[in-house]
Amino acid sequence: MSVVVEDLLKMPSLRNAKVLAGKDGLRNVVYGVTVLEYANVDEIQEDFYRKNIGLMSSQVVLTSFASVKDNVNAQIQNIRRIAKAGQVALVLYYVGVVMKEIDPRLIAVADDIGLPLIAMPEGRLDMRYSDLITDINEAVLLDRMHYKGSLVTEIIGQITKLPTDKQTVDSAISMLCNKLHVSIVLTDGSLNILGVSAWPLQNAGIESLMTEENVCHHVKRRKNFAPIPGNYIWFAPIHDKGKDPMRLFLIEEGATLNEALVDMAKETVQLAVELWSSRHSAVMTSELVKAILNDEPIRMRRLSEVLHIDIKSIHTSWFLRRLDGKGVFTKEMIAIVRQVMDRLDSDIILEPYRSPLAEFDDLIMFFRNPLDLHLLENCAQEIIDSLHKMGCTNVYLTMLDYKFTTADVRNAYSIWNENEAKTRVAFPRLEVFHESEFELVRQCNEIIKLGEKSIASATGCLDALSDRQSSQEFLKTLEVYFLDSDMNMQKASEILNVHKNTIKYRINMVSDALGYSVTNPITTSRLTIALCIRRLLDKATEN
Repeated sequence: MSVVVEDLLKMPSLRNAKVLAGKDGLRNVVYGVTVLEYANVDEIQEDFYRKNIGLMSSQVVLTSFASVKDNVNAQIQNIRRIAKAGQVALVLYYVGVVMKEIDPRLIAVADDIGLPLIAMPEGRLDMRYSDLITDINEAVLLDRMHYKGSLVTEIIGQITKLPTDKQTVDSAISMLCNKLHVSIVLTDGSLNILGVSAWPLQNAGIESLMTEENVCHHVKRRKNFAPIPGNYIWFAPIHDKGKDPMRLFLIEEGATLNEALVDMAKETVQLAVELWSSRHSAVMTSELVKAILNDEPIRMRRLSEVLHIDIKSIHTSWFLRRLDGKGVFTKEMIAIVRQVMDRLDSDIILEPYRSPLAEFDDLIMFFRNPLDLHLLENCAQEIIDSLHKMGCTNVYLTMLDYKFTTADVRNAYSIWNENEAKTRVAFPRLEVFHESEFELVRQCNEIIKLGEKSIASATGCLDALSDRQSSQEFLKTLEVYFLDSDMNMQKASEILNVHKNTIKYRINMVSDALGYSVTNPITTSRLTIALCIRRLLDKATEN
């Protein structure tokens, strides 16, 4: 039998440790141990989880929460993220020294998600991470050397406990990698990559070395893996409902496999394919979206080849965000969106995506722009209207165009993610946004970050109004005229509930006060930036 969390409690290094929560997870299988040194919930941690989440399953996490010792919300977010990444227990060190106490909310969350929360003896500074790391690694190594269980039962059993969207062939490959400490690559008959998990991490990118010359072609026969000295490669065929056999490769470094383990690994992947291969194409499309947003050009290219998607022809992205407290797009909602998008007659990539720091899904769409703005606008509005009818009260769609390189895509998503909330503040009447609104808000944010002097310089064009009677009324009219109504007097009058002639009068009065026509294209850009900054700052002051 494999090592489970409950076994660790018998180790000398955990003597007198207490299980505070998550006892339902004590039978979780342990494949290794890791240290959580950086617990700040920010972009650095998000990037780490984004790039390594597939390699974290079945790890025990050791931490003192030193960087967030006084931030219970951050501690809770870390615990949720640990569980989501498939890590199986959290051991807390230096309680009473670094963390003065363990907040009851932390215990409640760990209990709720079934993550064992183990506290080392309080007030002790002589407890070393290295003792427990050594004990766990020795136990896992001994188990691997003398393994007499069933990999098929163990791995498939673990996967069936995961959320439905994680019950995939990729999860089986990742768990096998962590269990056996070997790199695992699954390809089609032409060596197009279908799934990969690297061990050790330095072997990331190993899929690029999978050429006919380098791989093994004989079942159960061990061969030198020439690109990496000291590595060996095994091969096993995987069959999938009458299709051409897939090819499973196991690449070992340090640890030595034997025929029995290779057979069990093959049976595990074979059963995973039989159970979940119908989802594999959808999973690969989801992985393609992740590769695009994470700026992983090699993985993106490989996945696009397998899925027969011409990435180079795609240069438009739409991001859809739901903010009504539900945070998830259901299958029915995604189907409605796809039905609308199919009208564009383009190769559409449409997948939900949740970044590690987020509490909600985004619906990501990549496609070839049909160069028909009217059609695009109609599709965008129809998506919003359809989702409203399905109960999405607050949903927003952003339309972005860019040259399709991975760096451009990642940059576009980052800018959107950073400025999305502020763009809704600047344009509260919009549900469909364009790149122009986001670029305006991005520029305004940069000015605001530079401080008072920069803000005063950017908004100085409005100073002449401050001494005028009804200045606030004039500023409000300008905001609505420039930011909410596309400089359309009739639309502005409807928003402000006044006659169109009143808007015209106020605009003329403002022009007189400023000494130039506010409708002059040369002055429009500066006024728009000034008014947008003013609105953003006013909203920040309210909060």
